[in-house]
Amino acid sequence: MDLELTQERSAESSHYEEELVRAIQGGELDKYAIVIQRYQQRLYVYCYHLLMHREEAEDAVQDIFIKGYEKLLQYTYSQSFSAWLYKIAYYHCLNLLKKRHRTVWVERLLGPLRQNSEDDGYATVRRREVRLQSALALQRLTAEERSLLVLKVIEGRSYNEIEQYFDYSRVALRKKVERAKMKLKRIWSELDEEGYVNEGKERVERSAESDFIRRAVASD
Repeated sequence: MDLELTQERSAESSHYEEELVRAIQGGELDKYAIVIQRYQQRLYVYCYHLLMHREEAEDAVQDIFIKGYEKLLQYTYSQSFSAWLYKIAYYHCLNLLKKRHRTVWVERLLGPLRQNSEDDGYATVRRREVRLQSALALQRLTAEERSLLVLKVIEGRSYNEIEQYFDYSRVALRKKVERAKMKLKRIWSELDEEGYVNEGKERVERSAESDFIRRAVASD
C-alpha cells in the first residue's frame, strides 16, 4: 500500500513538473523560480557529496540552474525532468573535480585541523577528526560511486528512477551500489585502523558526512 502511494505521488510530481517545464518553454519564464525552489536544497546535498566542499557546492548549484535554464528548450520529455537536471549536475561536478588540483583540496581539508588552539575542547577536536575521516573516506570513492550512494541512500531513489540517470540496467546499478557500499565500508575500517577515529571515548556530535557513511554501509 505504501509503495503504491509513493509511486502515485511520484507520478503526480512528474506530471506537475512536465506541465511546469512546458509552461516555461512556452514563455512563462518566471515559473523557473519554482524549479529552483523545488530543487535547490536537494541539488546542494547532491553536489556537496560529490565535491566535498560547501562553498563549491553552493556555487555549483547556481551554475547548474543557469545551465538548466539555458538548455531547457533541449529537454524532450524522453526522461523525467529530475533525471535530466541531475545529469547536468553530475557532469558539471565531474568537470569541477577534473579541474581541481589535489593539493588545493588537501589544504582545504586540513586547514580546520591546523587552526585548532590549545583551548579547543576534546569534543570539538573529535568532531573535526570524525569529519576529516568521513571526508577522506568519501574522497576515495569515485564521483560516480558517490553519486549513486547519494541518490540511493540520501534521496531514497528506486533503481527504476536511478536507471534514468545512468546508462546502466537496474541489475547493473544494484551491483554498483552494493560494491560502492562495500568499498566505503572497507575504506572506513582502514581509516579506523590508521587511527583517525578511536573507539571507546566519549560520545561526540556526528557530522553530516559520517551520518551519510553510517547509513550507506548499513545493511539493507
